[in-house]
Amino acid sequence: MNRGSEWRVWDLHFHTPASYDYKDKSITNEDLILGLAKAGVSVVAITDHHVIDVSRIHELQEIGKKHGIYVLPGIEFCSELGGSESIHFIGIFSENADLNSIWTKIQGTCNLTNADIEAKGYERVCCEFVKTSNLILSLGGLITVHAGNKSNSLECIKNSLLVKQELKQDILSKFRPMLEIGKPEDAEGYKKYVFPDIKFSLPIIICSDNHDIKNYYVKEKMWIKADPTFEGLKQVLYEPLERTEIQQIKPDDKNIYQVIDSVTLAEDGFWRGHILLNPNLNTIIGGRSTGKSTLLKAIAAKHGCKETEQDAFIMSHLHGVSIQWKDGTDQLGREIDYFKQSYMHEIASDEVKTNELIESIIRNNDNSEIISTYYSDVNSKSKELTEQIFSIFQLTKDFYSKVSELASLGKREGVAQQIVILKKQISEIQKGSSISEDELRVFNDQVNLMKTYVHEIELAENDLKILDKALVVTPFNNYEELCNLASLSFRLNQVDLLREIQNIKLSTENNLISLVRKYKDETIKAKVDLEKNSAQIKASESYKHGIQFIEGNKEMKDIQGKLLEEEKKLSSIDKLVASINILKDKLKSQFDAIVLLHSSFKSIASDVCNNLVVSYDGLVINVIPRFKSDEFRAFIESRLNQRGAERQQYIASILNNYDDNNKNYAQDILKRLLNGELLLKNGYDPLNVATELLAKSWYSLNYELTYQNDKFKEMSEGKQAFVILKLLLEFSDKKCPILIDQPEDSLDNRAIYNELVEYIKKKKKERQIILVTHNSNVVVSADAENVIVANQEGTDSHNSDGFRFQYVNGSLEFTRPKKKEENVVLLSQGIREHVCDILEGGKTAFEKRELKYGFRRP
Repeated sequence: MNRGSEWRVWDLHFHTPASYDYKDKSITNEDLILGLAKAGVSVVAITDHHVIDVSRIHELQEIGKKHGIYVLPGIEFCSELGGSESIHFIGIFSENADLNSIWTKIQGTCNLTNADIEAKGYERVCCEFVKTSNLILSLGGLITVHAGNKSNSLECIKNSLLVKQELKQDILSKFRPMLEIGKPEDAEGYKKYVFPDIKFSLPIIICSDNHDIKNYYVKEKMWIKADPTFEGLKQVLYEPLERTEIQQIKPDDKNIYQVIDSVTLAEDGFWRGHILLNPNLNTIIGGRSTGKSTLLKAIAAKHGCKETEQDAFIMSHLHGVSIQWKDGTDQLGREIDYFKQSYMHEIASDEVKTNELIESIIRNNDNSEIISTYYSDVNSKSKELTEQIFSIFQLTKDFYSKVSELASLGKREGVAQQIVILKKQISEIQKGSSISEDELRVFNDQVNLMKTYVHEIELAENDLKILDKALVVTPFNNYEELCNLASLSFRLNQVDLLREIQNIKLSTENNLISLVRKYKDETIKAKVDLEKNSAQIKASESYKHGIQFIEGNKEMKDIQGKLLEEEKKLSSIDKLVASINILKDKLKSQFDAIVLLHSSFKSIASDVCNNLVVSYDGLVINVIPRFKSDEFRAFIESRLNQRGAERQQYIASILNNYDDNNKNYAQDILKRLLNGELLLKNGYDPLNVATELLAKSWYSLNYELTYQNDKFKEMSEGKQAFVILKLLLEFSDKKCPILIDQPEDSLDNRAIYNELVEYIKKKKKERQIILVTHNSNVVVSADAENVIVANQEGTDSHNSDGFRFQYVNGSLEFTRPKKKEENVVLLSQGIREHVCDILEGGKTAFEKRELKYGFRRP
């Protein structure tokens, strides 16, 4: 059981006592393996100077198996290149190679027999670089060469002459060696200058070059992501930057609670097995109806993905599926991202869904506050407009009611003239009465003063009721709730701020109560004084004499009553006129406020668009305000009566010009609705229509998406689908596993395939990916760490014990020729062979990958 290509510590330059310059010849093979195990090495290449100690290597391989250490055979050569400090290079061979044959051929070709070495002396043995390197490759081996500032480095060939530069480039280009550096800093020079110049990359490795296992040391660990085999080592040639890392800690170390470790299947007759997953890219392949998507959906369904809830087939087999996470738990319902087959295409082909996706991205982006503020502003304005529209209709109703009431009272000029007439009549009656003119004048003054006192007493009594209520109402009652102060989390704010707010509230409440009580007491005192003054007037002789005169003179009493009525009417007229004027001002102010507030819907949408641009890795999101013309048309045509050419012309004008001139049209429509001049269809009233029209924003935020300077709407469907995938993943802060079902189904050309491959290679470093595919490029070119092969029991494709579905998994480098005698199809060959058999173009994909780096399989 394995989980495909994994990061392990490799040492590809290691000596044994077989090297002439080894420190302690008494060291045993057991000592070597134990020392490597202690250092955490998983794979070692034995690279003694000018010798392959065949029997020692075989013994080391056997001992290594017991300690989980894999041993590759190799040999270190000293070349003629480099002048006084000759260049050292190494040949590494397969663990399964015929070492006796290889060593015999090397001895003969390179003059490394015992007699040759004794004749020259160990320190003077030299092997021609080109000749020996060609031999290594012909024997199926790989080459490493000292590089950088390491002793005996390739850089000993100086760049002073053009021919020397060409020689170095020819060596790198022809033999594609792994570059063994002496310190990690040397790698930067090759990556920054050499590789861009030669236009290809080579694996950079660091090794111990150890000659004394008791003092094993390496400056940094050499991590290689591959099976611990020679075939695994070859992968670094195809992916030199992706498969190697020089550092102390394990690369790509994701959070253990965000990586699925394994899937166990246990249902009699249906499926059984234990699939280990890689923390990076896991691809599920297989023929048609072999259970590829079934496995992916089962993993998704176990974690509550809604997209799988309607799949009765999957739901009926979930009881036999268990998921283990890398943190050791089998907790269900953890967060995963599951993208079903054609999911990206579904979003790309639906503008509403695309906009919803983009908006969700922006809401989770650094610019989220801009969007949140916008919708908050829209809601706030809509609520305020609803209240103001209701208010203006009430004000309008009050206005016309008072205008009607004023009309019923008559003209002010007529009432004033009538009062003059009545006063003359009273004056004529006074001339022949027992009361003098001065006494009557005093009485009339007292009557007017009494009226004032009575009115002010009524006002005082009304105020006292209000002040009594103010004494029992608690101010700032819901201040904390309105400000959401309960959500404060910082200790200082939770304790000190809330305490100080409470103190201020208590102090303010006490001050308010004291203030209200003060004015209540003063009001009571003033009312008592008014009542005393009123009583004094009533008790005066002049007032009593006046009352007797009026009550004793019926004609005078009648005229006095009429005068009082007309004076009341005149007072009412004046009050109504003042009230109407106030209402006029309020109506104008509120009318202007409504129109201005409604027209601001467009401006705040435009402000968002001007302030919000999101871009990343070629993706650019611009926000465009869009007038909802279809929705607006439907509203106008359903509410406004369209009978008659004039009305139809008016409605057409609204529909054609509202977006460009919404302020003027809002003014006109509101005015007509308030005045009852706009004829509506049956069932609709002006208040509701005004609210529906003006309290609503007829603008939406539309998103213009571009990728690599291409507008989304102008892209092919395949490119649109790829862009949607990038949106789903690129702008997400999630680190949970990604499950994708056949993403290539939505793609439509080779260029997009290549982009998808490069994107997956990038994203798998950040998040675990489990991906169903039938495309060889997605598997091979994306360098899938773990390939899961699916099979359904069939006439010519049997599973173990007749289970309906079965799976096997491993790395791309796991290769094994097909065994015709093996009845279980999944066990009949290696993963590489399954990829070539199952996926169209699989063999070609491998060949292109290998030839790209100048390596051809024997």
